[in-house]
Parts: sequence; structure tokens; C-alpha cells
Amino acid sequence: MSNLEYYQQQSVITDPGPHACLYDALPSDIGEICRIARDLIVHYATLVPNPPANRIGEIDCRYLRAMLDRILELDDRPLTESRGSENRLVGCCRDHTVLTVSILRHKGIPARARYGASAYFEPGYFCDHVIVEYWNGARWVGVDSELGSYEIDMWKVEFNPLDVPADQFIRGGAGWLMCRAGQADPERFGLGSGSTLCGWEFLVGETLLDLAALNGFEMLCWDSWGMTEKAPNLDEDDKAFLDEVALVTLDDSRSEGWAKLMEDERMSIPPAILSYSPAAKPEDLPLEVVLDFAAD
Repeated sequence: MSNLEYYQQQSVITDPGPHACLYDALPSDIGEICRIARDLIVHYATLVPNPPANRIGEIDCRYLRAMLDRILELDDRPLTESRGSENRLVGCCRDHTVLTVSILRHKGIPARARYGASAYFEPGYFCDHVIVEYWNGARWVGVDSELGSYEIDMWKVEFNPLDVPADQFIRGGAGWLMCRAGQADPERFGLGSGSTLCGWEFLVGETLLDLAALNGFEMLCWDSWGMTEKAPNLDEDDKAFLDEVALVTLDDSRSEGWAKLMEDERMSIPPAILSYSPAAKPEDLPLEVVLDFAAD
């Protein structure tokens, strides 16, 4: 199977299950697909006041079919119909991305999620983010499916979010390599300048999340396993290994190595992982989450 054929197939995460038929009526235009995704999901951090206690748990919907179950429970009109924020799934950038990727794959368009950090939410800082990459027939194009006209004005974005420049979204491995080379400060990578969740541990996590997504496991942004848990105590062998992981994930000509890297115990996803979900009380973190990648 070619690289492009692989990304035309749904993963266990992006599979819409019984809702696949709803995609048939959707457009194939990337801009319209992004609009639909924006109108179905609202980022939990943008809700004022904060999401109600009975809604915040929606951010832990791991599987696309579960996300669609909830979207239709809130509003069972066709997916093309715009919803008010109160009737949208409470999620984040990862969820906008997963939905967009799922629709594109259903349309036969190769698509995948990329985890990393954006340069356009806070000047001088690289903020945790997830975007779409799709194959336009000639190249992989980065798309921020969460950004709409309001967000473009709010964040002073001066580029087309349907073709995100490489220097505006730093893929997980690229951030790791930039900091290893002394080209960037690891403390400027994280959840924002006001957060303590930053630095080398963040960079390790993004590299791992990006590798997982390339292998069809579009994890939640706050999932943690393997090398991420070891991040505060990396030895030189670990750092050299992560250098290689980063280089391989940034090179499509080496895509045959992506699955092999996931077989390494430092990268492979175990049956139970740790979650640092914003939906949980800080004193309860981390949570242990048992995965079911044969999920119904």
C-alpha cells in the first residue's frame, strides 16, 4: 500500500462508523469542510464562562464516532447546518482536525493529523496545536481547520489558513530539532507563556503524538505514555533516539520507518496510558486510561 493510499483509509480514531452515510451529502471543497468542522465543534478554552460541568467531559471523546454521536444528540440536523456554540461539541483543535481528516478520507482525499506548535497565537511563543495535512495532488498542504474569519482577525493571522506556511506551524519533531540545535528556546514551546506546561517535556510529547498520528493513532493532546513520561530524565541515548525519530517523521521519503519506530517500547502505545485531561481536577491527575483500539 502506498503512502497516499494509507491516508485515504480511516483509522480506528477517524472512522465515523454508522454515521459515514452523513458524509455523502457533504462537499469535497477543503474550505467548506473546514467551515462545517468549525460549526460543529467549539474549543473549550473559548467558552465564556467556562464549559458547564456536565459538558466539559466532551473534550475526552477519543473516537470520531463518539464525537458524532454527541454532535447529533445536541442537534440532529444535517452536518451542514450551522450551530450556535451551545449546540456544538465541546472540543479543541485536535477534534476539528480529526473531523476534517475523517471527512476528507471519506471523500477519497489522503489526509492526516499533525501535532506540534503554532507561531501565530502568541508573538514569540509556539503554542500547542494540531492541524490537518491533505494531499492536493502535488504536495501535502497544511490546513488549520479551526480558524475562521473571526479567529483570523482575533489572532492577526496574515496567511491563508488553508495553506499554513511551514514556519507558522512547527511539527513535533521540527520543534525538538530546533531546540536541540540551539535555534529556539524550549521554554517558548508549550500551552502558552502563562503555563508551566512547556519545555523539553512538551517537545518530547509532541514528537511522540505526531509519530502516533502518522501511524493512524490520532491521540488526545493530553495523552501521555512511553518516552513522554521519561522526559524529565532523558539520557544521551534517549536524546539521540528522539533526534532520529524527529528526522524520520519530517521526511515522507522515509515513511516506511514510521511504523517501525512505533514498535519501539519507548514509542509504542500500551493498553493503558496516562491522561492529563483539563476536564479532571488537578489533584486527580494523572488519570489512567485503558484504551480499546478495537472500539465499537
